[in-house]
Amino acid sequence: MRDWLWSPEEVKETPSVHRGMPPAEEARIRREGIRLIMEVGAGVRAKAWPTIGTASIYFHRFYMFHTLQEFPREMVAMGCLFLAGKVSETPKKCKDIVTAAQNVFPSVYGNKNRNAFVDEIMGIERVLLQTMKFDLQVDLPYQYLIDYSKKFKLSKAEINSLVQTSWTFVNDSAFTTLCLIWEPQVIAVALLHLSITVRKVNIGLPECWWNEYIANLSINLIDDICHKVRNSGRFSLNV
Repeated sequence: MRDWLWSPEEVKETPSVHRGMPPAEEARIRREGIRLIMEVGAGVRAKAWPTIGTASIYFHRFYMFHTLQEFPREMVAMGCLFLAGKVSETPKKCKDIVTAAQNVFPSVYGNKNRNAFVDEIMGIERVLLQTMKFDLQVDLPYQYLIDYSKKFKLSKAEINSLVQTSWTFVNDSAFTTLCLIWEPQVIAVALLHLSITVRKVNIGLPECWWNEYIANLSINLIDDICHKVRNSGRFSLNV
């Protein structure tokens, strides 16, 4: 099994880019695909942890092997959501995903025949399984937010509030390709740090409190991750 991580340079040189798609356009279409997953996922009452988070990672990984030109983001997004529900033991019926997709995004899915739509999702699921060689377990940052924050010298209410802010940032990070470059532990540390900074909280620990969990993690790297999340473009999507 592989570790499913790539270098930043590799993430810039995706199959879609090699086939002629400008990197900025690919990034925009990836964000649109994640929005489809999130909003249709909400329509079938899927949770960020684990289902939507898992589906988002499947989506980003898929396009490290295939092109957006060959596999449109709207169908891959639904295939990822369907498969993630099964893997995370929160299964959603394919017909329910179809109903939610057509209700939430009629301009994208409204003209599709329902039976053909179900068949397309099933077909994408098979391609996903082959692409990922059935290596489907995904580690997400959410649990690490909870674990790391337990050491903060704050009240329970303050910790819960800080984790909730960090949780939102983790959700936002799905609009980036950070999950292809960094382990979930690193993303969790960075986005807890972002929450601490934004909320101006004194957690009562040394500045580099994360050294206990991840050695040699520089503040410059953490700041770079935070910058990418805050500029993820989630509020300017065209779906």
